[in-house]
Amino acid sequence: MTAGESLGTLGAVKRVARSVIPAALLLAASFGGFPAPAEEPAPVEQVAALLEGTFDSRAQAESDPKMFKAVRLVAVRVPKSRLGDGSPVLYVEQALLATPDRPYRQRFYRLEETADGGVISRVFEPKDLLAVSGKWRDPADLALFGPGDVTERIGCAVRLKKTDDGWAGGTEGTNCPSALAGARYAESDVRLSPGRMESWDRGYDVQDRQVWGSPVRPYVFERRSTGMPAEAAK
Repeated sequence: MTAGESLGTLGAVKRVARSVIPAALLLAASFGGFPAPAEEPAPVEQVAALLEGTFDSRAQAESDPKMFKAVRLVAVRVPKSRLGDGSPVLYVEQALLATPDRPYRQRFYRLEETADGGVISRVFEPKDLLAVSGKWRDPADLALFGPGDVTERIGCAVRLKKTDDGWAGGTEGTNCPSALAGARYAESDVRLSPGRMESWDRGYDVQDRQVWGSPVRPYVFERRSTGMPAEAAK
């Protein structure tokens, strides 16, 4: 084979390759050869995933026992909740680690997406606290609780915006009522990130003086599991 023949053969190979490769790419795309990038979960699903699980503030309480108590927080998703109206609903129960079966706060949170891509967490307080106490053990039972079984805490909704590592936000204005320790209203700030939840609740009197809650920084809850407390799962 002469040099000219060699060059001619090489050119033919290149032309065939140029025609075959695009066809192969098209064929692969037609039959799903290249997986499409995974879609990011909806904002409400992102927030729900960060909220679900068992958390506690043990480490913070041990480092600063005068300011913080060791608290356990359990949050479970309620399947087919009558409170949902198409939105995710979680039941959240807080108790001291030393007395986990005596919760001091029980709430339902309904997560709703806003037009700008944020999330509103609407807060509902059960009318019969004993009826829901410890029900995180069987979330399906919580689905039976509907609008007539709760009171919405108007003005206490938490508005969340996406951050670099999660979601953060709080209540707005002075419209979240509170009568604890002589307070007139409460404010709440929340920051969610993988494995960590920061919650800062404060109460203020008619003169806007803080009368309850940490005066310096939020409670820091570390996730211990993505489900129910370990002892309940045994």
